[in-house]
Amino acid sequence: FTNFATVLRLSATSPAMIKAFLTNSTTYMTGLNSGDSLPGSNQGWGLLNIGRALDNAPRMLVDQNQVLGASGQTFTITGHVVDPTKPFRVTLAWTDAPGTTVATPLVNDLDLQVDVGGVTYLGNHFSGPVSVAGGSADHVNNLEGVWLPEGVTGDFTIRVVAANIAGDGIPGTNDGTDQDFALVMYNANEATGGGGG
Repeated sequence: FTNFATVLRLSATSPAMIKAFLTNSTTYMTGLNSGDSLPGSNQGWGLLNIGRALDNAPRMLVDQNQVLGASGQTFTITGHVVDPTKPFRVTLAWTDAPGTTVATPLVNDLDLQVDVGGVTYLGNHFSGPVSVAGGSADHVNNLEGVWLPEGVTGDFTIRVVAANIAGDGIPGTNDGTDQDFALVMYNANEATGGGGG
């Protein structure tokens, strides 16, 4: 699938995929009361950029066809950055299991890790509009991104880590502790041999 129009034609496209795909296409804002680090309290993930959403840049998509069933499990996929004149972006989203109203509503926690160019980036660790190395995993959001600017080249490895699987993220199954997810990789081609771990 190369663009959002193709994704929308799929009757089984998940809400998590739509959220990840649209978020992946945003533009960082620098006007009055913006300019904060993503995801920012002033601009969120930025301004929706329909041009990027509809462009023909190669994308890799995973739409809830992978399941993490226990804490500590990891889904791993490898690939190659296609065009060094375009940014390289990875966005992860999932629909969390229902929480409680009397305590924290957070139930399942997935963490995004991206290795490219010999550096490991963690989801939602930004300086302004771009991801930076270091930091710690985000344990409070069900939308995570690693966004790198133009100039990135080479192979990458992406991991979705089940930091905590404590509830039923996939209703209607016989498993009370599981979580699926949507993953959008912009400006990326898959390497042979990608899969779960």
